Amino acid sequence: MTAPASALPSEVVVDGVPVRYGVTGTGPGSLVLVHGHGAHHVWWHAVVPLLADRWRVVTLDLSGHGDSGHRAEYTGPQWAREVVAVADAAGVERPVVVGHSLGGRVAVLAGGLHPDRVAGLVLLDCGILMPDTLRGRTLPPPRPSRVHPTREAAVAAFRLAPAQPEPAAELFAPVAEYSVRAVEGGWTWKHGGQQFPTLYDDQVMHAATTLSVPVAYVSGGESLVVDDAKAAEVAGMLPGVRTVRVPGLHHHLVLEDPATVARLIDELARV
Repeated sequence: MTAPASALPSEVVVDGVPVRYGVTGTGPGSLVLVHGHGAHHVWWHAVVPLLADRWRVVTLDLSGHGDSGHRAEYTGPQWAREVVAVADAAGVERPVVVGHSLGGRVAVLAGGLHPDRVAGLVLLDCGILMPDTLRGRTLPPPRPSRVHPTREAAVAAFRLAPAQPEPAAELFAPVAEYSVRAVEGGWTWKHGGQQFPTLYDDQVMHAATTLSVPVAYVSGGESLVVDDAKAAEVAGMLPGVRTVRVPGLHHHLVLEDPATVARLIDELARV
């Protein structure tokens, strides 16, 4: 079967697991874009072309996501090592790491654990403090995702989480199309059946409060993940942070308004 146009062309093996990545653009600066929980690199599909004339833009599927390999278990430091390994494999020295949601916490760990390999961070609607809904809770064991009878049915069932107004079809459809894989009996999600850590933990908190690289923090004014109070609290804990609160945007601002997100990345990544 021919690989979809959105498939990443390159691969690096990190601790025994293949991690897929791609590079777009020839600009003088370098970015590594890190997707969120259960997501993949296609979240950035409309952002990358808006940056490629000024940046070398590296996208990847973290292990357990997209077309990268799966692990028996996942940790934040492991994902951070994948970010650094992908940058090395792509020939990128000290990129600015841009992370959305969980990918922002991975970016924080990359900056905190590997400050000599990272030039700066741009965090997009990334929670750092544990949400009240998760306090005291133990993650349930992983369970298989629902299997849909056809590829079309699986794509049609794809939804953003947390829920928000659905982005325009030309922005949303490629994400849904790339999110599914064939399994016995039908089609399910590429990340399905795995248990990922939330990374709301002491290691991320320590990294966030002791960062030695420049950091910018962008959040959506209508986000269900980062409300006004959380945005202010996070801004107060990140050393020397530059903050932008974007009115009207939700958690998945990368898909909702790629032009605004690209402009902010372009401005804030110039460290």
